Amino acid sequence: MDKSVDKELAQKFWEISQEAYVYDSPWTAEQFASDLAQSHSHYFMESEEIAAFLGFHQVCDEIEITNIATAVKGQGIGGKLMRRLIQYAKSQKIASIFLEVRASNHEARLFYGKFGFQVIGTRKKYYRHPTEDAVLMSLKVGNKDE
Repeated sequence: MDKSVDKELAQKFWEISQEAYVYDSPWTAEQFASDLAQSHSHYFMESEEIAAFLGFHQVCDEIEITNIATAVKGQGIGGKLMRRLIQYAKSQKIASIFLEVRASNHEARLFYGKFGFQVIGTRKKYYRHPTEDAVLMSLKVGNKDE
């Protein structure tokens, strides 16, 4: 992928996340561009126009979801992306998928719970603007030794 495409894609991801998150995008377009360049960073996108995306880092047998955002809510696109990630994780023999979410984001916490994610801890004052705790969640997918 050439650099201009990366910048365009990073800009599109930022625009979608800017609309999707209550407190604006947690990342800038530059941070998305930097992430796209990382070998351990991956993205699933929905539709050619990119109506939604799910970003994650894969290291050894673990995945950390970094971002999930949809331009339009209520159409099941986020669920489709999450199911795709879980299938991918199983195919790669991933042991666990992790994420963090704002403590006040009950809608997202319920969404993740529907897929079997469970609360495993908190990070005090993790988020800024406004300052808020992060809830850590995990989904056991399997074990690479199975």
